[in-house]
Amino acid sequence: MRNSFYLLMAVLMLAGCQSSAPETKLETGHWRLAMELAPGVELPVDLELTSQAEGYQAAFINGEERIEADQVRLVGDSIYIDMSVFDAQFAGKIIRPGEIAGDWINFVKSADYRIPFVALAGDHPRFPAESSPESVELSDRYAVTFSPENPEDSYPAIGVFQRNGQIVQGTFLTETGDYRYLAGVLDGDELKLSCFDGAHAFLFEAQVQPDGSLTGSFRSGSHWEEPWEGHPDPDVALREPDQLTFLKEGYEGVDFRFTNLEGDTISLSDSRYQGKVVIVQILGSWCPNCMDETRLFAKWYDRYEQQGLEIVGLAFERAKDQAQAVKRVSKMKEALGVNYEILIASLTTNKQEAARALPMLNHILSYPTSIYLDREGRVRKIHTGFYGPGTGAPYDQFVEEYSRFLEKLLAEGDLSQMAAN
Repeated sequence: MRNSFYLLMAVLMLAGCQSSAPETKLETGHWRLAMELAPGVELPVDLELTSQAEGYQAAFINGEERIEADQVRLVGDSIYIDMSVFDAQFAGKIIRPGEIAGDWINFVKSADYRIPFVALAGDHPRFPAESSPESVELSDRYAVTFSPENPEDSYPAIGVFQRNGQIVQGTFLTETGDYRYLAGVLDGDELKLSCFDGAHAFLFEAQVQPDGSLTGSFRSGSHWEEPWEGHPDPDVALREPDQLTFLKEGYEGVDFRFTNLEGDTISLSDSRYQGKVVIVQILGSWCPNCMDETRLFAKWYDRYEQQGLEIVGLAFERAKDQAQAVKRVSKMKEALGVNYEILIASLTTNKQEAARALPMLNHILSYPTSIYLDREGRVRKIHTGFYGPGTGAPYDQFVEEYSRFLEKLLAEGDLSQMAAN
C-alpha cells in the first residue's frame, strides 16, 4: 500500500514538472522563408506568423495574395505548418525564437519530395537588391517563349509586370492558365520573381538585355528547370481559350458516370441536371488555378442556383486510392465553400487518361477546363485553362464576359417557358 502511495506521488510530481516546462515561443510578424532549390539557388517567400488564443497562425504572402496555412503545431522544439488542402507541410526545428530550419514536404508528389528551408524573423527583404535599376527599362507586357531551343517542349506565354522602383509584381499567362502572383525585384538588370502557392514553388530569374528583351530561367521546385526569353510587345496575344477544346465529330453532347464523395453514381441524365444550365468543371484539388476557378464558380452557384444553374466538378486526383481522393476533394470543398457536386473522375492526372474518361472531347489540354451546357444539354462553350485574379485585367474581363454569358443562357430558358405558356 505504502509503495503504491509513493508511486502515485512520483507520477504526480513528474506530471507537475512536465506542465511547468517552458513553452516554445516564436517571434511574430514578418519572416523571410527561403527554400533551397539547388546548391546556391534560393527561392524566398514572405511568411507572416501571428499569435492567437488557440495558438500560432501562418500566412504565405506573394504580393497581393495571402495563402493561409490550416494549422501551426508546436511539438517540443519542432514546428509543423500544415497545408492540408494541398497535402503539403513545412516540418522544421526551432533553432531559436526567430529562426526555423527544416523541409517543405509535398506529399502529392511523394513523402520523399522535400525541399530544405530556413526561415528568419524580422524585416528581411524577399530578394536583397544591391544595384539601382533606374537606367534599366522593364516593359509592362512581353511576348514570352519557354524552352525556346526545344521545339517539342516550347510553349508561348505573356509576361505582365508592374514595377515600382525596385519592386516588381506580375505573372505569366499561358494557354492553360497562369503562374500565380509573382513578387520580387529588379536588381540592376537582373529580374527576380518568386511564388509559393501551397502546391508549387516557382522561381523566375532573367537578365534585362540592352534592347529591353529578357533571357532567363524558370524553376519549379527542385525537379524542373527550363530557359525562357521574352521581348516587349504590347499587342501580344495567345489563342482564344474557347477555341482549343471541342467536341469530336460524331458526338452531340457530354456524358459521364462517376461517383460523388458519398459513393453515389452521378450522371448528367439525373433529374437534378435536366432542364438546367450546367457547367462541367474538369479540375484537381492539387491545382491552384483550379482553386481560383472554383472560388469563382462557388460564388456563381450560390448566386444563380435558384435561376436554374447547376455545376458539377470532375476531379482528376493524384491519389493512391478512392479514399485518399475523397479526403483531398472534401478538404478543398470545405476550404472554398463549395455547395455543388464534385465527382471523383480518376485517380490519375494524366491528360491522356483524362481524355479517355471523356472521349467526346478532342483532348484535355489543361486543368481546369470548363464545359458550358444550355438547358437542352447542348455544348455552348468549352473554356480551356483559367486566368486567376493574379493576372489582373484578364481575370476581370473573364468574370464580366462569362457572367453575362451565364445570364444569357439562364434567360433563354425563361423566354422559352414564356413562349410555351
